[in-house]
Amino acid sequence: MRNAGYRFLDHTADVSVEAQGKTLEEAFEQTAYSLMETITPSYVKISSEIQKTVIIEAEDQEALLFDFLTEFLYLFDVEELIFNEIKIHPIKHDHTKYHLEADIKGDKFNKNKHEAGIEVKAITYSFMKIEEKKKSVKINIVFDI
Repeated sequence: MRNAGYRFLDHTADVSVEAQGKTLEEAFEQTAYSLMETITPSYVKISSEIQKTVIIEAEDQEALLFDFLTEFLYLFDVEELIFNEIKIHPIKHDHTKYHLEADIKGDKFNKNKHEAGIEVKAITYSFMKIEEKKKSVKINIVFDI
């Protein structure tokens, strides 16, 4: 397996991403980084001045990923925040729910510092796929633009 990361795939109308990592947490992190790069291609210019903790609970992994990424859209739309450090604690699963906690660091979006990218309207379940193997996890997802 290649290292953790993501790549953008061709899509006719939206943004399609394939992300991967050695663990589910790492693959989720890479998917979130791809969302940040979609919002601002100059994501390397984001400083780590603001810290938040994100806590998500959901009935399955797909809903967990959907809600996790939707939280980033909410933080961008409401608080104008973008993030460059995303660290997910081990995802827990009891018999009814998945539990995710992440520490995220970032910056307030500043059009003089950060390039405006593509406006992401929503995360979609269309084409969402989480594929877990013994030593890797691959995620395919589409962002509605």
